[in-house]
Amino acid sequence: MIKPDGVARGLAETILKRVSGAGLAVAEKKQLVLTPAQAAELYRPHLGKKFYPGLIKFITSGPVVACLVSGEGAIAALRRLMGDTDPLAAERGTVRGDLKEAAVINEDGIIKNLVHGSDSPEAADRELAIFFK
Repeated sequence: MIKPDGVARGLAETILKRVSGAGLAVAEKKQLVLTPAQAAELYRPHLGKKFYPGLIKFITSGPVVACLVSGEGAIAALRRLMGDTDPLAAERGTVRGDLKEAAVINEDGIIKNLVHGSDSPEAADRELAIFFK
């Protein structure tokens, strides 16, 4: 998923080209503004954590581009392509490393890191069901 900061900066197509360039396919994509209920389901594993309210506020603040990405080892390949969740620690050649903003923390203390990717097949199944019925 391309988060609101990536969409607002006009980076969706650039990021999707990187996905394709990594040998992965974008099988489905959809632009939408997440509802609070969708955001709560997406970030359910973080419920109760200090940063959760700010995370929900950020992810519902503007449009996202949700994608179903396929290919050999898609989850691991996409996570390598995205880079470290902290853009300041992300390596060059990754989405977060190359496309980060100078100020990567928003006013609520949430890291603006451009993209979200599932970390397991189980998470992918749960998360994709939020966007693609």
